[in-house]
Amino acid sequence: AEGKKGCGERVSIQHFPPELLDHIISFLPVKDVVALSQTCCYFHEVCNSEGLWRRICHHLSPRLRDENTKGLYFQTFSGRRRSVSKTVAPLLSHGYRKFLPTKDHVFVLDYSGTLFFLKNALVSSTLGHIQWRRACRYMVLCRSAKDFATDPRSDTVYRKYLYVLASREQPGALGAASRACDCVEVYLQSSGQRVFKMTFHFSMKFRQILLVGQETERALLLLTEEGKIYSLVVNETQLDQPRSYTVQLALRKVSKCLPHVSIRTMHSNQSSAVYLTGPVLLPGLQPSGPGGR
Repeated sequence: AEGKKGCGERVSIQHFPPELLDHIISFLPVKDVVALSQTCCYFHEVCNSEGLWRRICHHLSPRLRDENTKGLYFQTFSGRRRSVSKTVAPLLSHGYRKFLPTKDHVFVLDYSGTLFFLKNALVSSTLGHIQWRRACRYMVLCRSAKDFATDPRSDTVYRKYLYVLASREQPGALGAASRACDCVEVYLQSSGQRVFKMTFHFSMKFRQILLVGQETERALLLLTEEGKIYSLVVNETQLDQPRSYTVQLALRKVSKCLPHVSIRTMHSNQSSAVYLTGPVLLPGLQPSGPGGR
């Protein structure tokens, strides 16, 4: 791991440029890469990079070198042109777990908890269809994100704020060790600026967030890891005013009346929500034959 430099001086492999280190590690067997990632935090981060595993895949399967394993495309539903076009995608993302368009931009969450902000992604053309700007750039909005949500209405004009459920380290009291606490951070979709943050007790761990209601009485639905649903109400019209206040977190009625039921996931629109406890089976329609109905 170390080599001699000059007269008795040693240089660690950790001082190598990241690009050179990725290139060297990519020639190791997969089991050795996994073992190296368990030695320290630095090598865990290096061995978890997407660029490294892309090189390893190229070495193992050279025929896949020119084939894309992921991509981000869009297709308009109106206008004269309805062709599929490729977008400017964040190359450093670990897959695409969830993406959401707002009024002006697009937000992408990957499987490692990084939330990307594709700024000025969409523009309207004179022909009436939507195009991607050639100079479109993306930035990292936040890390350690678990989920995010915005106004559930399909009209993106109403999606002014972005609510991000994330995990943050909070300093302990009186010199105690820091704890990881879940929080909800509110960002302006137009600029990506954080305007509000609420932090929960470290014993409360959530995995999903949804929004219900109007701007003046916005209800946040939070699903815990145990399958319980909590809610709190905020007034979006006051989020841009710098102030501090306390909100009340309450157990949702469905979790009160059915305490033994574990909710798996939630879906919502402006005025209602659906709670799923397991798989949903939908009847399939067989294609009708020449004489079918």
